[in-house]
Amino acid sequence: MEKLIKFYEKEFSHFEKQRAEIRRLWNISPETGKFIYQQIINFKPKNILEIGTSNGYSSFWISLAAEKIDAKFQTIEVDEKRQKMAKENLKMRTNIEFVFGKAEDKIPTLENEIDFVFIDAGKIGYINYLNALLPLLRKEAFLLADNVISHQKTVRKYLDFVQQDKRFITMTLPIGSGLELSTYRKDGYEY
Repeated sequence: MEKLIKFYEKEFSHFEKQRAEIRRLWNISPETGKFIYQQIINFKPKNILEIGTSNGYSSFWISLAAEKIDAKFQTIEVDEKRQKMAKENLKMRTNIEFVFGKAEDKIPTLENEIDFVFIDAGKIGYINYLNALLPLLRKEAFLLADNVISHQKTVRKYLDFVQQDKRFITMTLPIGSGLELSTYRKDGYEY
């Protein structure tokens, strides 16, 4: 991991510069990036989806982990300028499939079942993304939703759904802006 951090600091420090200079451009914390990376390495998903590419900082972490375990990685972004920025920032990463458009429209067009999802896009839309994802989630799929502490009121419908639906085992983690870590089972969990 130390080698990875040094590589990042040397090659991708412009993420921090962009975040500081561009209004309304937020990135996950380095702590959140490392957590996502480690979860992907441990979970070993085959098909990873990110909802909300922004300038590509979280995509960087996901891409590194996906490469290490030979997983397919797709990321959806609705803002054309941000997607262009992400493509430029990540031009050395060859394992990312960029998808442009509204997540609610693009998710149903995806061809593979998904077993790992990272959600960090328009907060009010979290519940819509989840509803679009449900038919595509593989049994035991793993979902991470960001900003569930910092934007708790805005993501309340999403949180209520995953915390009350018997198909999910879920917990809130105080990492970065708050992560909701959920595991999905189509036929529900026995408690």
